[in-house]
Amino acid sequence: MLTLLRQEIYKQIHGKFYIGWPIVMLLASLTAGYFLTSGKGNVDHEAFAFNIFNDNIDLVMIAMIVFASTIMIGDFANNTVKYLFSRQFSRLQIFISKLIVTVFMYIYLIAMSYIFTFITKMIFNRSGDMGMKYINQNTFGIAWLLLLLLPMVMLVSNIVKNNGVAIALGIVFFFASSMISGFSILLMRKWEILKFSPFNFLNVYNQFLDHGTKAMTHLSLTTMEIGTVVYALIFTAIAYVIYNHRNV
Repeated sequence: MLTLLRQEIYKQIHGKFYIGWPIVMLLASLTAGYFLTSGKGNVDHEAFAFNIFNDNIDLVMIAMIVFASTIMIGDFANNTVKYLFSRQFSRLQIFISKLIVTVFMYIYLIAMSYIFTFITKMIFNRSGDMGMKYINQNTFGIAWLLLLLLPMVMLVSNIVKNNGVAIALGIVFFFASSMISGFSILLMRKWEILKFSPFNFLNVYNQFLDHGTKAMTHLSLTTMEIGTVVYALIFTAIAYVIYNHRNV
């Protein structure tokens, strides 16, 4: 397993993803900081860092969708999976190693978000505090959403064999999920049983930030968190079954 992890990390270090997205995030942070302070009289000093961090979080979301869309099928697309199987690694070990690297990538991008937010604040607006309470709350909320969303994306991407198609489907699924989750809230007014559908649990991020969302989801935050974990395990298991039965 450690050998697989080293190989996966090596591939990411020698790829463009781990350095490309942070560069984009840094440029986006500095650009947002400039425009937020261009009108000096309208600067909200207390919310400045949170706004910068929130922009970074949006980029982290898209980056993780792209990453999750390709990491499972990359070896098949590049025909390097035969090498892994020739080393007598089981598909379960390979699958788990990719899940672990996905978690590492999320932690790395979140760390970059904190760093770039701090740098931007030091350059453009040193007044007010960092608002770490709200920034941390946003971080935990997005982690719950990605815990459910990424297994869904991995499941979908395992069905296709092309990296470009997998990325396109992942991005489409990401943007469609917010509309689907909102639509499910409307349907729950007629069929309350739909509150247990996985699409309702995509609202876990909104409910984490605003507990008043309970009136729309009809579930407590604790239930939302438990349901998120359960569905994440289900979708991950299905993704593995598909991965395990793919032809080399």
